[in-house]
Amino acid sequence: MTTNPDGYGRLAGAPIAALGGEAGALARTVEAAERHGAAGQLPFAALTARDGVVIGTGLNTALSDLDPSAHSEVVAIRDAARRLGSLDLAGAVVYSSCEPCAICRTVAAAAGVREIVYAARKELVPLPMDPTPRATAALIDAVTALLPGIARPGTTDLTDERLSAPFRSYLRSAAA
Repeated sequence: MTTNPDGYGRLAGAPIAALGGEAGALARTVEAAERHGAAGQLPFAALTARDGVVIGTGLNTALSDLDPSAHSEVVAIRDAARRLGSLDLAGAVVYSSCEPCAICRTVAAAAGVREIVYAARKELVPLPMDPTPRATAALIDAVTALLPGIARPGTTDLTDERLSAPFRSYLRSAAA
């Protein structure tokens, strides 16, 4: 498993309030996603928090680990479970840089996560990063029908330009 080389993992134990609340937590995930994308990795990042404290962090490691399930939300949930020594994350909230896919929504629900709060809407993901947006949307819709309320857009003052920066960063690094 790949570690968080830029120190993103050190956020574990930080109070969400100290990060600037929901908006600050989402801004941190977008910043981490942009750095991760610039490093040639898929540009997604997430934090898991419970009782207002970060209990896990995750960057998408699908490329480096050759693991199609290593989405940032799943990695953050795995990290939280390891740190707590429990698979039960009841009441936890995942803060994500981007709208979660069906895999992430399902894993979150299985772990007892209350909700995933995300920064960028799926419509901001460029076509080269999701060559099958209709299939992706259909899967999200199917899971959402079974798990209503598992994900919601977060409160943030980040512009669409800023929210899409991680994707541009990744596409630039992939083209280089």
